[in-house]
Amino acid sequence: MQPRPAATLALLRDAREGLEVLMLQRTHKAVFMPGFYVFPGGAVDRADSDPALMPHLDGLDEAAANTLLNLEAGGLGYLVAAIRECFEEAGVLLARPGAADWPEPHHPVLANDRDAVMNGELDWLTLCRRHDLRVPLESLGYFDHWVTPPGPPRRFDTRFFVAEAPPFQQPRHDGQETIDHCWVNPRLALEYHGGGERQFATPTLSVLRRLGQFDSVTAVMEYASAHSPRRMAPLSEEDAAERFASQS
Repeated sequence: MQPRPAATLALLRDAREGLEVLMLQRTHKAVFMPGFYVFPGGAVDRADSDPALMPHLDGLDEAAANTLLNLEAGGLGYLVAAIRECFEEAGVLLARPGAADWPEPHHPVLANDRDAVMNGELDWLTLCRRHDLRVPLESLGYFDHWVTPPGPPRRFDTRFFVAEAPPFQQPRHDGQETIDHCWVNPRLALEYHGGGERQFATPTLSVLRRLGQFDSVTAVMEYASAHSPRRMAPLSEEDAAERFASQS
């Protein structure tokens, strides 16, 4: 099975106890990683690379996105997918209406349109046009790259991004694919995993360990801008199980 392109976004904020990251809990009915805590994300759709989106994308063009992700083509789709999936799954929008600042909770794009996008009744391009959205791709930092090992019913070639959460917006899990959400310090999340309180997949654990080395959003973003992630190659089922056990 060929891995499907996917994008994940670790939303960050500075809190009293230090750096925090937004986590969503997948439904226990999910075929892939049921009950696991994850960052918002999902598969890259063909529409994420629609040329008609270009007037709404700021900061990076196709060539720059491909260079960032070390791709020959399709880089913009990963970045757009990360932002789109974050809006669908977590209700947080990294886009600005026109020349305005980040939208606040009462703005129609947050108050009225999230459910329509999530349910497939409103596509991302129409949403951008309706609210004249400006999507600041440069606000994302490229942080990691993992490929699902052979064995699971679904495989993904996933790019992990980081970004500072927009102020005032309150995350909301969708109640379908995700059933809970929380802000958590990465080091505390690792303690939860070690104690068996929460489940994280190996790539998520790897990202949490690296995030746990930083004390602020600024420090994470500076690191992401200065380092290019290496691709974590697929493992055999036996090696994957052994690695996961060693990191538990």
